Amino acid sequence: MNTPIVRPRIPEIIHRPDLIDAAKKGTLTLVATIGWLIWLYMLMPLAAMLAWWFGYQRMDIFVLTDPAQTIQTLVAFSVIISLGGIMFILWAVYNWLRFRHNDRRGSPLPADSLAIALAFAIPSESVHTAQKEKTLDFRFNDDGQITGIEPHIPAPCHE
Repeated sequence: MNTPIVRPRIPEIIHRPDLIDAAKKGTLTLVATIGWLIWLYMLMPLAAMLAWWFGYQRMDIFVLTDPAQTIQTLVAFSVIISLGGIMFILWAVYNWLRFRHNDRRGSPLPADSLAIALAFAIPSESVHTAQKEKTLDFRFNDDGQITGIEPHIPAPCHE
């Protein structure tokens, strides 16, 4: 009886922060920090309203002392959100107009038997076997590397 081969789990995302240079990493960190600060600033009135709803009595410093300022703040937030939405829409339309008839991704060249054999580190005879047979048996080592390909011979049916 064959024992199942356990292969190592391949992560869905390969994350290699050591490959990002320091300047790019610093820029990305700065942009992310600024974005989070803006996001938190815009959520402060909502947080104050929720706190007031649940009994925290300091909403008066945000809203109740100056209703005109509250309306101006809401208008400013509405304008900022609308401008951001318009910018995203304009960017999407620009990209659509620029790339709608231009597919820069060409189809890859067909791989020959030698390239496939080199990619999987197997003999080219195994590749030829895999290309001509309908059903195959693959053998793997503990690291998940293909060690052999053979034609599959079905077991006889016993009735």
